[in-house]
Amino acid sequence: MGEPTLAGFLTFLRNIANINTTVLPDTSPVITFAFNYAMNICSDLLPLLSLSPGNFLYITAVYNLGTDILYTYAQDQPGQVYFTQVQQKYQLHTFVSGVVTFAGDEGTQSSLTVPEAFKGLTIANLQNLKTPYGRTYLQIVQDIGSLSLLSVA
Repeated sequence: MGEPTLAGFLTFLRNIANINTTVLPDTSPVITFAFNYAMNICSDLLPLLSLSPGNFLYITAVYNLGTDILYTYAQDQPGQVYFTQVQQKYQLHTFVSGVVTFAGDEGTQSSLTVPEAFKGLTIANLQNLKTPYGRTYLQIVQDIGSLSLLSVA
């Protein structure tokens, strides 16, 4: 396995995230942008700490973070609504300052707070919590150590 690659990220997008070429052509610049952004955010310390063979956890973290970034920034091709729907589903363009820790009946009450385990999260990390790919990235890096040591963000 070795290192994350743009070709590997594209394979991840097609086979794991199930984003097809109709909604995101292979030549779309957002693919390279999301991959490079993820490579810059996911610290070089992660592969050094990773006990998995072939840097599997590092590669998985980069590809999941890249997909999370792609969901946030990708724009639809003409005639498509895939990314608009994804962004609405996960509320990717809505600011949330914490997570719901209390909710009353019938949706009339809720309380946002940052639980102890989330106190070290940045605004970008809170954004990562919105998609399954962002949560997978956070799970990997938090299992290995402090996000402050493993993230440039």
